[in-house]
Amino acid sequence: MPADDSVPSRPSPKFRDGPFTYHQEVEVEIATLTNLGDGLGRVNGWVVFVTGALPGEKVIVKIWHNAANFSRGDLVRVLVPSPNRVQPRCELFGECGGCQYQNMDYAAQLEWKRKQVAEVYERLGGLKIEIEPTYPSPKQYGYRSKITPHFLTPRRQDFPIGFLAAGTTRRVVDVPKCPLATEAINAAYARARKEIYRAPGAFERG
Repeated sequence: MPADDSVPSRPSPKFRDGPFTYHQEVEVEIATLTNLGDGLGRVNGWVVFVTGALPGEKVIVKIWHNAANFSRGDLVRVLVPSPNRVQPRCELFGECGGCQYQNMDYAAQLEWKRKQVAEVYERLGGLKIEIEPTYPSPKQYGYRSKITPHFLTPRRQDFPIGFLAAGTTRRVVDVPKCPLATEAINAAYARARKEIYRAPGAFERG
């Protein structure tokens, strides 16, 4: 859940009593990455997921969700950065949930994806298999040949069209152009945005 003005000042009814209070800031050391690209660390043994945090980092996190055996928090600031941290090309990275790895050096991305395949074999199949190195793409940007933009039922003229905000299922971030998509996809997307604003009712379910 991105930290911005749309974040409620009160927890949702699903927020459980736990080791942290709502919006409590805690220090977390990130040990690994989930298969969805979230950083995972522990505070006194309790699992905390942090979108945008990288393995090896020490971060300050603002808690917004407590579940039965884990919490989720927004990344407030990085105290000790990973040597693999880089500046994302997209200004919306971290708020938009369309991708997860732009803040990580590409070579490190490839290695973490290799590790995650090995972990799946071991966790689900009990198999320890040596996974070959991930094949790199010749393009780090401008390669994605499919995107799925969304919009909610318009309540105003300048409603957002884009992708779901990180960690949410209802808030849409307005994304005029995606740097991961091919030029052809972005050109078609620009035309589609104009058509949606002209006649939003012609599209089913946003």
